[in-house]
Order: sequence, then C-alpha cells, then structure tokens
Amino acid sequence: MAVPKLKYAIGNSASTTLSVAASNSDTSMTITSDTNFASKSGEGMVLIDEAQATEELAYSASKTGSALSTPLANRGLEGGSAQGHAINATVKGILTAGMWNDLIDAMTSFFNQTTGVLDTTKVVDLTTAQVLTNKNLTSATNTFPTSVATLTGTQTLTNKRITKRVVTTTDDATAVIDVDVTDVYELSAVANATVFTLTGTPTDGQTLIVRCKDAGAGKGLTWTGFTAVGVTLPTTTVASKWHYVGCIYNSAASQWQAIAVVQEA
Repeated sequence: MAVPKLKYAIGNSASTTLSVAASNSDTSMTITSDTNFASKSGEGMVLIDEAQATEELAYSASKTGSALSTPLANRGLEGGSAQGHAINATVKGILTAGMWNDLIDAMTSFFNQTTGVLDTTKVVDLTTAQVLTNKNLTSATNTFPTSVATLTGTQTLTNKRITKRVVTTTDDATAVIDVDVTDVYELSAVANATVFTLTGTPTDGQTLIVRCKDAGAGKGLTWTGFTAVGVTLPTTTVASKWHYVGCIYNSAASQWQAIAVVQEA
C-alpha cells in the first residue's frame, strides 16, 4: 500500500528488536516480539535503530505473524532514506511530528485552527444559515419550506430578476445561435453578409431576440430556420442602425416564429 497521509500509531508501548537483519531493499522486517504491534493489524509508523547512524522511519502496512510489511515506498520517511539494519536493531512504535502535523492539516479542512470550533465556511452544520452551491440533494426525505423555489414545483416568483443569457460578438458571417444557452444574440459591427441559423433544443414558448448593427455600411441578412409571422424579416441592414428581431418558439408548428421586427430611427 502507498503511505497514507493520515497514519496510524502501531500500538501503545510497542517496542522490540529485529530477529533477522534487514537490508535497505527489504520489504518486510521480522521482529522478535509482536506484543503491542497489532493495534491496527500491524499498520503504523515504526522507528528502527533509534539514535544510531542507521536510524530510519518506516510505515508498516500490515503484520503477518511477527513480520512487518514495509514496502520500499514506506521506508526512509520524513526526509530519511532506507537503511540496512543488523539483527537486534531496536524497533518501536512512534508518533512523529509529520504524523501529527498531517492530522492537524486535515482537521483544519473542517475546524478553525485558532478556535478549534467547526468552520462553517468550509462545512455544512445542522443549525447555521448557509448557502449551498453546486450541491445535489437526492434523498427522498429532503423537505423544503414553501418559500423556497424548487425545480419542479408550481410556484410564483415575486420581486425576482431573471438575467438574460446574452451572447455577443462583433461580426460573424455564419452566425449560429445556440438557443440552449442564448436569450439575446448580438452582432455589434456586421462587416459581412450574414446568415443566421439556429441550433439547440428549444422549449415551447421560449423567446429569442436577435439584434444587430453593421459597421457603417449596409450588409445582407439571411434568416435560416426563422418563420416570419405578420412581419417581414430584414434582408439588409440600414447603415449604422440597430435592428431587432423578436422570436418565439412554437412547438406545435416546430418553428421559431419571428413576430416583431424593429429598426432604430
């Protein structure tokens, strides 16, 4: 196993020696006594050859009998390196500064480091008024007050502003309007003959406004996928004037129907 960020202590008063010498490439270490080395089935940090030139921190992944599993990735930790150890080298369980600091770092993801209390800017608690963003509540037991708008409920919104999705550019000869993400489509400096086309999956009654102005000279306009109802769609711009085309989707006719056309005076 890879060395976990949050590490176990191998056991209280865990202290013994190696019953077999271990090289710096061995992936297991056999200890003389496994008493107190099984708090987490042999998983935990150990200190080998304490206060010797060959002192080493290693993380035991597990224990089988009296053999500690110490993969090479788990050896020579906290700035050290894997060492060779003679028979009778000391082995003891240890809580290191690195282990403690990793624990504190993890806890500060939820708790305020200064006060030690739950940090409600990072986690949701049971009583604090908080705003949830990008959360999906899926439990059938979730209930909402009637003052909260839901995705499927029939409700009336009062004093709410719905901001239009406005897509703008200066000039696009092949102006493809994605109605899934657009309420208002704008070309502010048309410099080429322009063909407007539509893409996306509209809903019945959905509205769309197209507004455009040329760059100072009249340009041809083509409306592909638009059906004029009681109006005439403009086929050319009037120099330096804004033009508006208001549309509504009629699902019964499967048409984007243009029902309003105006030009700046």
